[in-house]
Amino acid sequence: MKNIQHYKCDNGLQIVTQNIPNVKTVACNWGVPAGVAMNKEDGESVLLTELMQRGACGLSAKKHTDALDALGVQKNLSCGSEYMRLSAVLLGDRFHEALPLLAAYFLSPELPENDLQACKNLCLQAISGLADTPSHVASLALNTHHLPAPFNRSSYGTKECISSATMEQMRNTHKTLCVPNKSILVVTGDIAHKQVVEQVSLAVEHWTGNDPTSPSSLQREGGVHSIEQDSSQVHLAFAIDAPNAAETNSILESVAISIFGGATSGRLFTQVRQRRSLCYSVSASYSPAKQRSAIRMFAGTTPERAQETAEVCLEQLAELTRGITRDEFDRTIQRMKSRTVMHGESTTARASALWGDQYALGKTRTLDDRLEEIAAVRFEDVNAWLDTRVFGDVTCVTVGPEALDITPESLCIV
Repeated sequence: MKNIQHYKCDNGLQIVTQNIPNVKTVACNWGVPAGVAMNKEDGESVLLTELMQRGACGLSAKKHTDALDALGVQKNLSCGSEYMRLSAVLLGDRFHEALPLLAAYFLSPELPENDLQACKNLCLQAISGLADTPSHVASLALNTHHLPAPFNRSSYGTKECISSATMEQMRNTHKTLCVPNKSILVVTGDIAHKQVVEQVSLAVEHWTGNDPTSPSSLQREGGVHSIEQDSSQVHLAFAIDAPNAAETNSILESVAISIFGGATSGRLFTQVRQRRSLCYSVSASYSPAKQRSAIRMFAGTTPERAQETAEVCLEQLAELTRGITRDEFDRTIQRMKSRTVMHGESTTARASALWGDQYALGKTRTLDDRLEEIAAVRFEDVNAWLDTRVFGDVTCVTVGPEALDITPESLCIV
């Protein structure tokens, strides 16, 4: 029997299962194409995510939550750029009972009008609370300026849209976007594929809806941006275009950026924090996606050291194109293998990884597939990739008491 199996329902829902023997939990990761980028108005899905949790399946919010709690289900409903995602973990022998309750979030939420204002208040409070976490402000602003609209929208929505939203908007957004076509459900654990398909097919047999049209990308803004905030800290955020998940060089980019800023042994941490003591935190990461992949680099420092911190971070990024050492390569490959194995022991992590694979690649990879991909990377290949790598224009956002002396010209790394 295959470890990972696929099935597509007549209504378009894609089901992926992975049998992991001898584990007690089952994890689900279910996504529908109802993210903020899919909205007509910025933030409709954010408010809808809150409202969908106010009762479902003909049950009030309390009764629905109590029913899930009685089955020991831990769940989270969140709204991203393109997808609204429901993740859940529970004991394997309770999956059959829990499935209709979980499916009801997408298929039959109550959407009570009496709770609309309370949901608005929660969303507005979350937006107001952003000022207390300047690092998060920098991250959201970085996406706003680096990504093209509407994929640059915040997962918090906007005050204007949330304040003015109506129940008609919420019901229309749910009807239009919470549809089976383009939806992906992943179930991992000690489960049988055939049984999961039968149970899910029964639960969604009356679920229908038109295929939502993907929005067109507009030109992004890029450049240098400063958000003034009366603070004793400065938060720096940079973004650079990177290969998408399906591109051949994606794995080479992963290794190179892991060496650059993926650990305390990485170049950023060593050069910026340890040797120069310029900041209290610094990191860089590369998250390959289906489209619009990027390297993101963050640093937190003081106003007195902010300018030099920014300059050294960019210098180290440019230095990366000159290549890596054998020691850096060996250490990073071992760390990537270890991390992959450890994530493979969690049903929740496997469900999330398989969901990402199915969306970005249109196929899934086993744990062995991922380890083999890492093991196949050669030291010479990474250096050959970096030798031709042109980072190009960098988008920069700073949050602090005053703007830094950073010009667009200084952010072009060739």
